[in-house]
Amino acid sequence: MDFGLYIRPAGTYPAMLEVSRYAEELGLYGVFINDHFEGLSGDRKEPYLEAWTTMTGIGMQTKKIRVGHITLFNSMRNPTVLAKMITTLDVMTGGRYETILGAGWNEPEYKGYDLMGGGVGMPEAGERVTRLKEAVQILKGMFDNEVFNYEGKFWTLKDAVNVPGTVQKPMRLSVGARQQRMISIAAKYADGMNGSGNMNAIKGYLKLLGPELEKNGRKMRDFYLHGFTTITPTKNDEETDAIVKKIAKDKPVKEVADDVFVGTPEVLIEKLRSVEDRGYKMMIAIPRSGKVPDIKETCATLRDEVFRRI
Repeated sequence: MDFGLYIRPAGTYPAMLEVSRYAEELGLYGVFINDHFEGLSGDRKEPYLEAWTTMTGIGMQTKKIRVGHITLFNSMRNPTVLAKMITTLDVMTGGRYETILGAGWNEPEYKGYDLMGGGVGMPEAGERVTRLKEAVQILKGMFDNEVFNYEGKFWTLKDAVNVPGTVQKPMRLSVGARQQRMISIAAKYADGMNGSGNMNAIKGYLKLLGPELEKNGRKMRDFYLHGFTTITPTKNDEETDAIVKKIAKDKPVKEVADDVFVGTPEVLIEKLRSVEDRGYKMMIAIPRSGKVPDIKETCATLRDEVFRRI
């Protein structure tokens, strides 16, 4: 299994670049950032650099590590423009961009930035998912063809040109999915899927994904399944218990402990091996702290005591 790092918690561009370069030095698979314009809690005024510009900078100031977004906010960009952007960054980085597309969900951004135009706000979930399905087909079509035509409910392409093409051939595309319809779209149209969450969520995704892949004549071993979750190494059981109790709040502590990726290296190895055995090929780790020294220490501990042993 490969491992990536979520870098948004570092905050500033210099800090995100520092942890990205450190992740590259450690030999991690990739660095990723969420695709939002503003903070997602409180007054939403947390400093938030625009994600595409940020990852372009990171890509240009690293050499080997893959870069990506977890996940691309589909409603922010016309899919043909996004296809050109992805292709361009893939060319600029020498084939290091990892494409993960999501339908979009954050209503304040839909309203605040008028993402759909005309002040209509956030579309219903069904429309957002249909738009995602069309966007996946458009991206795949433009990655695989110099000239691509498409006719759907929301977009019609007439001789859309994508030259030069991507460095990666084929260009892999994953869908960020949690619910049945999104998982069905990933299984039918995409090359992979990202499912966020801990052990219980992962088990739930797999119950839905397996039958969908089979329905489309596909095998789990050929599908790029990956995850996105907080992974926290601890030195001993006492430290684990203290962290888990904070997470649990009113929930049963044992139930939460079994679910989350918090624990000594031995505990984390066991959980991650079980995930890998179920078909996961990559996990993007969210650091619990946003302080650069803490992120680097966590990365080094995970690399040395966990990731290398899986």
